[in-house]
Amino acid sequence: MVITVAIAVANMATEHPAIHPLSPLQQRSEDAAARAQALDASRSFIVQAPAGSGKTELLIQRLLVLLAQVDEPEEIVAMTFTRKAAGEMQRRVLQALQQARAEPCPGDVPHKALTWNLARAVLQRDAARGWQIESNVSRLRLQTIDSLCASLTRQMPVLSRFGAQPEPIEDASP
Repeated sequence: MVITVAIAVANMATEHPAIHPLSPLQQRSEDAAARAQALDASRSFIVQAPAGSGKTELLIQRLLVLLAQVDEPEEIVAMTFTRKAAGEMQRRVLQALQQARAEPCPGDVPHKALTWNLARAVLQRDAARGWQIESNVSRLRLQTIDSLCASLTRQMPVLSRFGAQPEPIEDASP
């Protein structure tokens, strides 16, 4: 079993454009190369970029790449920091699958065409393996780090040494 990790972090710091040594064309070329590398399922990576730069779409594309390769969707665990982000990722995966099923490939926008093609590959894998992922969305393990840890302790209560099932709390102050 190979475990790959993808982490997206919003970079709140802004770069001063005059300091950047690359031209805009070189920056786009580097960005495209880095995005292509991030879709290599045999490698782990961290995505660090400002808000609105396409981090979520890149992670959705990576998730689609992985789904097209695994035997079962549960083999993939995608973690994020918030429930809202996990819900957004789930919504976007389902949206990509629905668009790939019902709409023609948006060939005029390269990143959307890539997502569409990756989603088509997942739909083919879904049909071949009988996942019915669109109607069994719980098979997509898109969760927060906290929920992953909680599910692990529930699976191994003796090893976790908690005694009773742990419960998350919002405020741990005394």
